[in-house]
Amino acid sequence: MRRSGEPVTAPSTTLPFVSAIGIAVLLFIAATLVVGVRTYAKIRGRATNYYVAGNAMPVGVVGITLCAQAFDANGSVGNASLVHSNGFWAGAVIPIGLALCLVIAGTWFAEPLHRMRLMTLADFYRRRYSVSTETLAAALMLLSNVVLVAGNLAGLGLLLRVVFGLPYLAMLIAIAVCILAYAVSGGLYATIATSVLQVSIFIVSIVVAVIWLGGAHGWGTLLASAPEGSASLNGLFSREHGALVNWAALGSLALGDIVAIDFIQRMISADSGRSAKRGCYLAAGLTLVVGLAVSLIGLAAFHFEREAGSSLLIDLALNDLPLLVGGAILLGIIAASMSTASGVVLDLANVITRNLVQRHSRSTWDDERMLRFSRWIALPTMAGAVVFAYVRPEPGILLILAFDIVLAGCFVPLLLGLFWRRANTTGALAGVLAGSAARLALHFAVTDAWRGLDTLLAPVFSLIAMVAVSLMTRKTHRPRHDELRRVPSERDLVAGLDG
Repeated sequence: MRRSGEPVTAPSTTLPFVSAIGIAVLLFIAATLVVGVRTYAKIRGRATNYYVAGNAMPVGVVGITLCAQAFDANGSVGNASLVHSNGFWAGAVIPIGLALCLVIAGTWFAEPLHRMRLMTLADFYRRRYSVSTETLAAALMLLSNVVLVAGNLAGLGLLLRVVFGLPYLAMLIAIAVCILAYAVSGGLYATIATSVLQVSIFIVSIVVAVIWLGGAHGWGTLLASAPEGSASLNGLFSREHGALVNWAALGSLALGDIVAIDFIQRMISADSGRSAKRGCYLAAGLTLVVGLAVSLIGLAAFHFEREAGSSLLIDLALNDLPLLVGGAILLGIIAASMSTASGVVLDLANVITRNLVQRHSRSTWDDERMLRFSRWIALPTMAGAVVFAYVRPEPGILLILAFDIVLAGCFVPLLLGLFWRRANTTGALAGVLAGSAARLALHFAVTDAWRGLDTLLAPVFSLIAMVAVSLMTRKTHRPRHDELRRVPSERDLVAGLDG
């Protein structure tokens, strides 16, 4: 997941069984590399195989890989720590918001976007509007997702520092190289294949932890240790108890993550629009159940008198759970974080190649050129994320702000582009610019007492600007709504002649 607002830091506890966990982590990373690199043969020289896995993913795979994006270090560790620090709803909005996002995406977005035969989400903004709109939207997506990758790399580096006792920078570089090696080998095939393994480990580890905690201590006893009112509805209906911030986070997750490049990339890789839709529903169910289980574990930490902090879940796993259970949770967090980081860095490289370089190139591209450029550009992309993770391993507010900017600037043009025939290019540009500018201005203008309004109001400015400008310019800039029904050939798609 994307928004915990807190960094993942290493717990101070010295691990008595670090070697056992270290061996398990090394074996897992080795297995991931083998699975990922073996998918290289599936590319077969075709860019569409690298970008969208040949549009051949079945429902179960789509669902599992969509779910994988919800359980990384920011989501799992952040969920538990927010529950413990600010009440149940502060953390629970993460799985609830993501589940709502997947339901909304499955109901209204998955089938029409899949039908358009896109290679990246940013393709939509060119096909429906213009190259300028595509470039602007792609730039905002890059801002958002570089921070996301950096946040997950920071979490991985800090966790591995605990496991192996080596310097943070060394662990950061090592895990980045491993992720990059298999991501560029098989493209989305590699990311999907490894994500199935990774998310399964996380789900199993959380289920085992919930069962063990209930059997060993009883959930009634565990929850009774939580402070009075920590699970009350005040977190949803009282501004003094953070309701406004919680609703803002819920809205940002439910709508903003629809514009997340990793989510959409998995939807358009499905073997059909129906599979994309059903995969969203499957992922929503898994995200809600497993994510809320993590929230309950955050409340259970009071029973063990754990101190509040971003390392809460890690401390609990290493000090209060049996070796196998705690080690499984730690491995699950690492696995889910690798899944998100690999998927997003691949999608970032593809957006740069497809929507920022190829679109402005005067020559015609073929499969070989696109594959070569996509793989090479992933290197500086990952390097940039590593530098960001090293310089500032605590994205915090920047992480939230980056995704809020995507919600503010990119969501309304996507929504109206699909469902309002009068939406045109000038309106879309106005919507992107007005929403993004409003979000930045509101970030500084809104006081802490009303924090959350900055997130909720920015998309409203985008909506007003886009509708007004589209109506004022409807005679001079005709809408391109018919482009939604045009399905380009693979040759035109790769050559960049699809819009």
